Amino acid sequence: MAHCNDQTIDQLLSQAEQEGRCLIPPSAAIRKALLRRIGDMVVSPMPGLFAHKMRWDELNRAQRHCETIRALAIIHPDWTFCSFSAACLLGLEVSWRHLNVVHVCSATKPSARPGAHIQRHQIEPAGAIRRAGISVTPPIQTATDCLLQTGFADGMPIADSAISKLGLAPEQLTEAVEQRATARNGRAIRTALTTLRYADARAESGGESVARAIMIETGFAPDWLQYELTDPFDSAKPIRTDFAWERQARELTLGELDGLIKYTDQTMLAGRTTAEALVAERQREAHLSLYGHPLLRFTISEVRSAGVLAKKLQTAGIRQTALPTWLNEVDL
Repeated sequence: MAHCNDQTIDQLLSQAEQEGRCLIPPSAAIRKALLRRIGDMVVSPMPGLFAHKMRWDELNRAQRHCETIRALAIIHPDWTFCSFSAACLLGLEVSWRHLNVVHVCSATKPSARPGAHIQRHQIEPAGAIRRAGISVTPPIQTATDCLLQTGFADGMPIADSAISKLGLAPEQLTEAVEQRATARNGRAIRTALTTLRYADARAESGGESVARAIMIETGFAPDWLQYELTDPFDSAKPIRTDFAWERQARELTLGELDGLIKYTDQTMLAGRTTAEALVAERQREAHLSLYGHPLLRFTISEVRSAGVLAKKLQTAGIRQTALPTWLNEVDL
């Protein structure tokens, strides 16, 4: 019987994997067999849900979140997912720190129990849409909810990607935020409106959006995003850097956000091996160096560490402008 269960488990895990979701055990016996395999072979991201450990380890936080939601939607077809969970399903860039729990609409008061896997929000799911068979709050409502629940830095990837990926206009989002103003949420409204003021669809990743927000907050806002140069060895091939600052007339400092994802994520590798991607990046950097512009690299960990990115930018000779007073400048 145990051998039969092992075969069944492998089949069920493979099927769930193909459908992009966690496995929901079809019986108590299968669940017990899965629990016995937790460790080297199986993981349980949430009570009652399971996945192949090797594959789960290859997924990033957003991919894991979506696979968890797809399983929960089968168990609870009447649920409407909202906030950062809906944003994740809609393809928005969400800071991973907001994906530790699954966000669900609730008619009752919101829950915030420490250690809970589900966060219930007292949000009316009127006008909910279905995305791949899953009920989620509409794009404008989703983006607005997220902007009102987070700060400037974590709100920037939401705002940037809502414009670039969902085609929402900043004016639409601004109007939606303004309509949510109450006597008690003035600061959240101001922060959301300010985030939208600085939103830019040219950001190519959530990490870039967060980095730009930190730069703005510390007075080192970049002069250009996705600064483009021509490859010295191929005039038809552009080379872009994430950021660029003008230090003096015609003198630039280029900036790049480094991340392991472009060397490990299969989509970004596009059929290349990690070694091939690393070699290609070294060649790209060598071509950039022929222009003579300093290239400053930094990681998302440095971006998130208080003062580290600002110190690097300052050391690189980038001029610091007056610190923004934007929280006091937005008219409600």
